[in-house]
Amino acid sequence: MESLLSLVGCFATPLILLLSLLIGGWIVYTNLTGNKKYSQERQSKLNELRKRGITAPATIISAKNGIVNTRGGSRLMLMALEVEIQPEGRSKFVTTFKDWLPVGRQFVSWGDRHEEVGQKIWVTYNPNDLNEILFEHYDKDRKYFLGYPAFAKLEKRNAEIRNTGEEAIATILETEDLELVHSYEKEMRTVLRVKLEVTPKIGEPYQAEAQNSFLNASLHKYTVGKKVYVKFNPQDKTQVALIRSAEE
Repeated sequence: MESLLSLVGCFATPLILLLSLLIGGWIVYTNLTGNKKYSQERQSKLNELRKRGITAPATIISAKNGIVNTRGGSRLMLMALEVEIQPEGRSKFVTTFKDWLPVGRQFVSWGDRHEEVGQKIWVTYNPNDLNEILFEHYDKDRKYFLGYPAFAKLEKRNAEIRNTGEEAIATILETEDLELVHSYEKEMRTVLRVKLEVTPKIGEPYQAEAQNSFLNASLHKYTVGKKVYVKFNPQDKTQVALIRSAEE
């Protein structure tokens, strides 16, 4: 009898571990697919509303906490909002709606959400049916939402240059913070426009500009006067992509 119980025990432990792994994998897969589906459905719904609606700034008059979930890779809350909307060329008006808004790592409690009162946001609404209204973004993140898609497109070109371009060393002449980072990520990274003097292995030095995302912890390596390695498109030398700091 003891031998039988021992044999069962030998098989039970790995079976339990395998079952735990399968359940864990299923949960992760479900969350990933659910987030992707939510993001696609949300964007589709927003795009449709933009076609027939008006995008306008609004001020939050009151807000109430709701359920919290991780959607599309972000921590969101289903807030109940009362807002004053000011569409361009039209009279301002007050309305209420519910939508998922980002809360980042903020502490969440139940009841009134006083920290939202007075916040400036952007919404899109159907002027013929005010029941159709969706949150766009906080005003503090407007530059990110308007400008980051263009930067992301440029980054695709930069990736190609890094793969196929010619390497050179360059000196940083100017830097400018483009403020294209979401407010929740600003403590981690910065997007800079960098003016460079590029010195190719063959040919005369020349000036060009590049845009790049940098970890804030490494920004000291990308100040005026620092040397960096770049790659450039030999067919169009103004197309330059940063590779790394010369200090590394």
